Amino acid sequence: MAGKSRVAKYQADRTNQKLYFCRLACQAAGSSNDKQHYQAHCETAIFHLHGTFLALLQELSHFYGLTMTAPTLADIEQALSDRTQISPEVQRLQQLQQQGFLANIERAYQRCLYAVPSDNSADDSASTTETQSRDIIVNVVTLSNQWLPDEATIREWRQQFLELIEQLRAGMVEF
Repeated sequence: MAGKSRVAKYQADRTNQKLYFCRLACQAAGSSNDKQHYQAHCETAIFHLHGTFLALLQELSHFYGLTMTAPTLADIEQALSDRTQISPEVQRLQQLQQQGFLANIERAYQRCLYAVPSDNSADDSASTTETQSRDIIVNVVTLSNQWLPDEATIREWRQQFLELIEQLRAGMVEF
């Protein structure tokens, strides 16, 4: 029992740590006068918010006694379904991931990773690749970051996430 509590505490600490790093990145963005540094700090904050989500999934996995190294909501839901269990935490996270601040965080995270929208056509010619490369360079040089949420929005997402985590943890009671 003591081992399980220590692991659960580690998981909660990791989730809290990611939220803390997000807060630090937002503070740095708020005090930055340079557009490039501002963008870098905002992207860092988004990465930490996404990391918070991943850490929370690990926390949930450990809470339910699942042995998953990189759990997803679908993985946790399937494993619990196999045991005929339902997780209100997973259901809530799924709702927010489809429509809510988690969906916004996921979109922002994907935009940070992939600055150029993916082309769904089957044309993989060299000219298409060259054009995409040029677009990335132009985007970085001109700092066209209109898609990037500002630090106030990121702070709001962080606060919403913090409140959600506190609510979910309050509902999770170890037997």
